[in-house]
Amino acid sequence: MRAPFQVLVLPYQMTDNVPRFLIALRSDNGVWQAISGGGEDSESLVEAAKRELAEETKLVGSNWQQLDSMCMLPKVFYSGHENWAGHQYVIPEYSFSVQVTSEPQLSNEHTEYRWCSYQEANKLLKYDSNRIALWETHERLRSTS
Repeated sequence: MRAPFQVLVLPYQMTDNVPRFLIALRSDNGVWQAISGGGEDSESLVEAAKRELAEETKLVGSNWQQLDSMCMLPKVFYSGHENWAGHQYVIPEYSFSVQVTSEPQLSNEHTEYRWCSYQEANKLLKYDSNRIALWETHERLRSTS
């Protein structure tokens, strides 16, 4: 059963100490975004993030980091929301960054993908929550390089 939370996963690769961020074009609404999806049953946040990454891209990552960035989303956007009695109006979206080393194989949820610089991804991403998670990931990576 669909759990009352979303995860947002921002995959990146490092090339010469410069991050490139993976974003994908959704097939249903034509929007560029990070990988995202809902939790299932009693899985943890990171389990949901790992599953969504694998389902949508067939990627397995390392250096998973739960970000401070999060947002609240209207629960009516999601099927099964009628069962979430403890969440009257909104559900949380938790953000993660993850390092990957191979090319994605997209599910039918996306029609194409791009590896982008921070600036390119920031221009293409539609949703504020995606741009904020991108910014946080970029800042975290800059502070460790």
